[in-house]
Amino acid sequence: MPVIEREETRARTELGAAQKDTARELGAKLSSLKGIVWVGIGLFVFGLASLVYPPLKVVIGSVTTSAALMLGGVALMVLPTLVVGNELLILGIVALAVGGWFLAHRHGELRGKLKAKG
Repeated sequence: MPVIEREETRARTELGAAQKDTARELGAKLSSLKGIVWVGIGLFVFGLASLVYPPLKVVIGSVTTSAALMLGGVALMVLPTLVVGNELLILGIVALAVGGWFLAHRHGELRGKLKAKG
């Protein structure tokens, strides 16, 4: 009597939502931060140079504004890696804060000089 052997393999596939590849997505976002980090380095070096280089001291006008420039540079270097995806928002906030500080210092000093003369 011949014996017939039969083997069956059943595979089952379900369709559903694909899993997000968050590691690659985060890696892509982090690699795109290089531009804003370079802007932060430039702002930090400019603030540092305005502390010691006499022509920049005249343009900036105060040590605290130089410190604000350096702090803004550090913020642009560090914050984009902590808060990924909001680089333009961070850049805008830093620009407004440092620019506002610069204008307030400039115009506040002028107002004080005008009141002292009058």
